[in-house]
Amino acid sequence: MATYSPGETSDFDAATPLDTDQDVLRRVDRLIDQDSRRRRSVWLFFLSGDGVQLPAVVPIDDVPARPKPYQVGNLCDIIAQVLSDAAPDGSAVISLTRPGDSTVADTDRYWFHLLHDSARERGVSIRLLCLATQDAVRQLTLDDAI
Repeated sequence: MATYSPGETSDFDAATPLDTDQDVLRRVDRLIDQDSRRRRSVWLFFLSGDGVQLPAVVPIDDVPARPKPYQVGNLCDIIAQVLSDAAPDGSAVISLTRPGDSTVADTDRYWFHLLHDSARERGVSIRLLCLATQDAVRQLTLDDAI
């Protein structure tokens, strides 16, 4: 599991490809400020096929701790449409934010399963699923979902 602690972020060039998980986590840390990590949100950004960030970052605030499956399905439909239109060979980075520390909670696991299943059903390429809290940015993996 990769993690990234706040304050380790340096300036970045948006045209630099995000080749590694650490690159993606650093970018998430740079994009989502500390205040935004105090509320439950989903943040989306998109990468081209060669890993360059597209010029759209989409925060969705006030998401439920346990969304309905159709809500996450609708979110994945939107991601699929954006990728189809802007980067057919690209992928999405999805970051969950919430109050508390970066220990994986049951609600994080719930989101992970719904996102993973909905993305698979729709053929959506997810580059990385992250959790961004005030103490760290970390990757959520299948091991976390157990």
